[in-house]
Amino acid sequence: MQWSAYPQFDISEKSWQRVFERTDFMRLNFIRLVLNANEYCKAYPVDGKPEYNFNDPRILRICRILDYCQKRDVDVILGEWGNPRMGGITVSDPRWAEIVGEFLNYLVNVKNYTCIKFYNLGNEPNNKDGYVDLWKVGSVVNFDNWQTSILNLDKELVKRGLAEKIKIVGPDCAWGNDWIKRIIDKKELAAAIDLYELHYYATDKEIESGFYGKEMSYYRDYISLKDPNGKEKHFFMAEAGMVTGKNKVDQQTNIATFQYGVWMTDFAVQSMNAGQAGLTAWDMDDAMHTNGKLGPGTEIKDYIWKEWGFWDSFGEEKGAPERTNMRPWFYTWSLLSKYVPRGSQIMKTGESFIPGLRSAASKITVNGKIEYTFIIVNEIAEKREIELVLSNVKGVELNQYNYFENDMPMDAKGFATAKKVIKSANLHKGITVEMPSKGVIILTSLE
Repeated sequence: MQWSAYPQFDISEKSWQRVFERTDFMRLNFIRLVLNANEYCKAYPVDGKPEYNFNDPRILRICRILDYCQKRDVDVILGEWGNPRMGGITVSDPRWAEIVGEFLNYLVNVKNYTCIKFYNLGNEPNNKDGYVDLWKVGSVVNFDNWQTSILNLDKELVKRGLAEKIKIVGPDCAWGNDWIKRIIDKKELAAAIDLYELHYYATDKEIESGFYGKEMSYYRDYISLKDPNGKEKHFFMAEAGMVTGKNKVDQQTNIATFQYGVWMTDFAVQSMNAGQAGLTAWDMDDAMHTNGKLGPGTEIKDYIWKEWGFWDSFGEEKGAPERTNMRPWFYTWSLLSKYVPRGSQIMKTGESFIPGLRSAASKITVNGKIEYTFIIVNEIAEKREIELVLSNVKGVELNQYNYFENDMPMDAKGFATAKKVIKSANLHKGITVEMPSKGVIILTSLE
């Protein structure tokens, strides 16, 4: 998940505990947490020394999330939205890398966070399709300057002895997949990028047709073939979401619909089959990001809020407490997080050759035993019957979770519960799975 540390307003203690309860249910594995350098570095004059304040309230909230991740063994991509805009610092200025290095030194060597595994220097540097350019207003970032910023960071991490602990990810482009090719063409830059990642906001047609999976499969193969160390480098989606339904003030109007849960599950299934290493969905909570103001006031209700989350922790403050409830897509995404955990191996599945019907499978060894998860997505309203076969696997107990418009079993708190348990499933012979309509079925042998 994208889990920002509520940079505009802190949420209540009640809301913090509610968020933690829900992320506990997900058994969250992996988050992206992005901030601005001016939250911890208050000044860096051209001929002076940097001034740091690691006790800024926004940094304390970041540490609260990192404390959770440390305790729960959640891997973190830490990063910055863009140029810190102080003291004349530009994208390619080595002072930016120095500032970042000091912050990482504080978090890793003073606070002793081992959960921070990756660093993302700069959000969406390609600035396409109307995205706000956080680097230089009104223009696309020069690729060469971006390259310099990455090489500066690489040198800084090496100098501080952090390079073995923190891996650099990139290019972080939105609709700029070709930047992967541009990186690989630059040998020094390709050597500095430890993992490849992109952002992708898909249309309904791109997901329902399977285009997204084909596009990501192409780039997974390209990295493996063209980067000298590409086969060992993970490739993942750092922001995943749907653009269909996005309005002019950056709100996803479909997030409260059943359909959004189907699309996002299909998104993940195609990612798995394309050879990607994972996805972080944009985003967890509507209380995280603003997009302008409604008036001169400075209260929560005076701002326009981006709406992409599982819920809105400011529901009570906005006079709509029902907004704090979990939206339908939490149902499927929480199960994916829980039952395709970090370290899972994706297994090759046969294509259905039926439009809108896709599946994915994974396995993981837990306490010496191989456990399996199977995901089936039906994008069409028509009823389907699927035969699930896995050679030489017999006597498996599978929990079946249903996500259909009128069939989403859950407990009193709204968390997903199994529809049924299939005892001693003979997958070698094959079992039949019925999809009554559009929706998702997840079968897992994990607890």
